Amino acid sequence: MGLFGTQPKQEPVSAAPFEEEPFDELPTLPKANNNTVIAKGITFTGVIRGEGNVQVEGRLEGEIDLNGGVTVAPSGMVKGPITADAVRVAGDVEGSITARDHLCLERTGGIHGDVATASLIVENGRLDGSSTMLTPPAGRKRDSDISVQGLQFGPDFELEGQDT
Repeated sequence: MGLFGTQPKQEPVSAAPFEEEPFDELPTLPKANNNTVIAKGITFTGVIRGEGNVQVEGRLEGEIDLNGGVTVAPSGMVKGPITADAVRVAGDVEGSITARDHLCLERTGGIHGDVATASLIVENGRLDGSSTMLTPPAGRKRDSDISVQGLQFGPDFELEGQDT
């Protein structure tokens, strides 16, 4: 420290030059989940089409047409037809359901309409309508690439032939 509180002069500091590292390709981004949730307290009116999984915890008034799965939670309500690979109903559906692979009606669920599916599981739910059994889609195994675990079946549900 110099006289009268002045700072001594400092020498300029030189930094090492920055060298950018070359790279061959950009890193890949993680694959996006194709999951859609209609939350409790939300009302959606319209048509849902595409690929992925839809979970209805609120109210949907319209049509669902998916390559994937549909879950209607105990708090969920769907007014309109549903067409998907796999469907799980624990809430209420007013409309027809076509499940190309399998349909599970849980004990808290109710379907007011006709159903068509290759595999039907009913856990004491209510079905007001007729059921038609479909032939499983050609080229698809019974245990298809549809994620059964992702459909969140009831706590006591076990799929035959699968280890848990």
